[in-house]
Amino acid sequence: MKKINVWDCQTRIFHWSLVVFMLCTVVTSDFLRYVGIDMVNKDTWLIFHITTGVSVGILLLFRILWGLCGPHYSRFTSLRLSPNELVEYFKSVLQKRKSEYTGHNPAASWSALGIITLGLLAIATGAVVFGLDEGRGILRGMYLSFYSYAGALKLVHLVLAYVLTGVFCAHVCGVLNETIRHRSDIIPAMFTGKKLSEEEDRPFDTPRPLRLLSYLWVISPLGAIPLLASSMEMTTPVVAIPSVYKKECAACHFGFPPNTLPAQSWKSMMANLQNHFGEDATIDETARQEIEAYLTGHAAEKSREEASIKFVRSIGTSSPDRITDIPYWKEKHRRIDQAIYRRTSIKSRINCAACHRLAEYGSFEDGDIRIPRN
Repeated sequence: MKKINVWDCQTRIFHWSLVVFMLCTVVTSDFLRYVGIDMVNKDTWLIFHITTGVSVGILLLFRILWGLCGPHYSRFTSLRLSPNELVEYFKSVLQKRKSEYTGHNPAASWSALGIITLGLLAIATGAVVFGLDEGRGILRGMYLSFYSYAGALKLVHLVLAYVLTGVFCAHVCGVLNETIRHRSDIIPAMFTGKKLSEEEDRPFDTPRPLRLLSYLWVISPLGAIPLLASSMEMTTPVVAIPSVYKKECAACHFGFPPNTLPAQSWKSMMANLQNHFGEDATIDETARQEIEAYLTGHAAEKSREEASIKFVRSIGTSSPDRITDIPYWKEKHRRIDQAIYRRTSIKSRINCAACHRLAEYGSFEDGDIRIPRN
């Protein structure tokens, strides 16, 4: 036996990049909730999860290109996908017999195909969920019309991710089995590109333009991450707050942004200022009309902010007078200890600006939350 070139440089870059990006995607996903760590609901980690997931997608698409046009052992035609051969391979594993394969063995062939297929499906459903549930990404235009499917698609996305992780772990176990039990050179080969084999050496004779394209493609995720991350950041809503609203409303309590309640709620409230939550808040008619126009003109059902749309979804056909009566608000705040609301810098559940940095402008993104310590 002699050492021959098996894995070209592009395949090796793809392989280890895929390992790193898949691990990053898993670490910032729902998996960690099982050990009490909830990072996916933190906006920065969510963006990181999405960008590393997109990077995995870029790599998997490269692998399809390379499976069609790359060197011999990287091509799909070299995969051993015969069910009978797979059964025989597992028999040899159970009988502790070493099987010699220069390229992919039958189990590795099926796992490679599974990782590509499941990975692309998981990324596609993740992109849809990101658009339907967060209103971001390339499918954000579907946010308002198809949000009701977000829950079902998220479940599909999670199932695909779990199965993909299982296939990935099974592949790693297979590699470790071959390495430890049979002292094979599978892992070193993915660094050096060379393996011991009785086959003849096959030169990597890909055309120069294709070789250049392949290198640019396989390293592109490194440059794509900052670009993708910046494109997914939420922008602060630019809504001019009328001076009359600041004077007549925000001077007495936190000036609630109009996108926190539906228009009907604001109309009912402005029509009964003489009994404004037990207080007489009557103002002159001109000011009242100007404030009502501001509140109803930018009400929750007219906003594309994530919180606003989720407020409207949970409200249904009702018209609550208090933000704290909204089901979605209750769900998001149910784990907060009541003692936190009594802290000096907060004092009340309705002091949104104490914890939400941009609450005045109607933005309640997770990345802007800062809970005061006193």
